[in-house]
Amino acid sequence: MDVSAILDHTPFVRRTLRARGVLPADLDDLTQDTVLGAWRSMRAGRFRPAPALPPADALRLWLAGIASRQASHYRDKAYRRHELPAVDPGRLSAFTAPSPEARLVARGLLRAFHRLRPELREILSLAATGLSSLEIAASLSLPRPTVATRLRLARRLFARALTRSRRWPRCAR
Repeated sequence: MDVSAILDHTPFVRRTLRARGVLPADLDDLTQDTVLGAWRSMRAGRFRPAPALPPADALRLWLAGIASRQASHYRDKAYRRHELPAVDPGRLSAFTAPSPEARLVARGLLRAFHRLRPELREILSLAATGLSSLEIAASLSLPRPTVATRLRLARRLFARALTRSRRWPRCAR
């Protein structure tokens, strides 16, 4: 395999990083770091696909694991970053939505998501990127039944947290 195979999966790496909590301002840099790191690892011979998997699927699983680790390192370093807003907050008031309902709903969803245990959040976010339970199991080095159980539990607890939350308005049907 060559670098073009990795570059073809750049949108997937970007989606995986975004689902793992990387801020949009840092997404381009971390995507580039992930792709560059994967290319260096591939040149060093660390990519050893399973013979049973097609090479493209094996590469996708491998990249999902690298992106998950990069996002984890990114979150670990978050307390050391001291960022200043690039735009004057006063100028942003012209772009705000007239109704805060969408923000309240999003805040409620995030609050419910962050109440889950970290291992459940990780599996749920990988499933949200479109990975199957088999692919998640391979990228996290877990047995497939464990991933299926954790995914089912995460979905149930997330749904329960959403129905119990009264801090955001219910959508009209």
